[in-house]
Amino acid sequence: MKNLLKALSVLVLPLLGAAWAGPIPETQDSTTGFLSFDLPAEQAGIFELSFDATPLADKIDGFTGVSASVPNVANDVAAMVRFADTGNIDVRNGGFFKADQALKYAAGKAYRVRMAVDVAKRTYSVFVTPPGQPEVSLARNYAFRTQQSAVKSLGKLVIAGFKGPDGFFAGALRVSGVSLKTAP
Repeated sequence: MKNLLKALSVLVLPLLGAAWAGPIPETQDSTTGFLSFDLPAEQAGIFELSFDATPLADKIDGFTGVSASVPNVANDVAAMVRFADTGNIDVRNGGFFKADQALKYAAGKAYRVRMAVDVAKRTYSVFVTPPGQPEVSLARNYAFRTQQSAVKSLGKLVIAGFKGPDGFFAGALRVSGVSLKTAP
């Protein structure tokens, strides 16, 4: 019965313009490379993607983002929020990573991330709620990654992890509680 309800929510909620929670597993850890999951439909307008992100170690290099198709390289991901090996959370803005204000992260703590995406304008804003604190506006109207400046729609949620300069994978980024809301 639980699986039937989950399947119905994936099929019916997007039709109502409400929210989506799936088909990504309830919890997914990054690995080295890319994992991608289908959004319920191609998103060509304004939408909001929210999720909990928990770095499983300090100073990892992992991100969560959205892309038009299954990515082969990071350049294939249009919008992304990164838990950087500097110990800060930052956001891709065109050709580089930055943040409107510094936001440190700690291993084992869940951060609620909200990405407000406008595909037609190819911009997005990112808001992060650290544990026990108010929401922080991390990025306002940042540009999609330079290589994705002509993208017409986004259809994949992407979770990625990378090895550090020492050649070792520092730790995973756990993503859970994914939801998607479309503009009416």
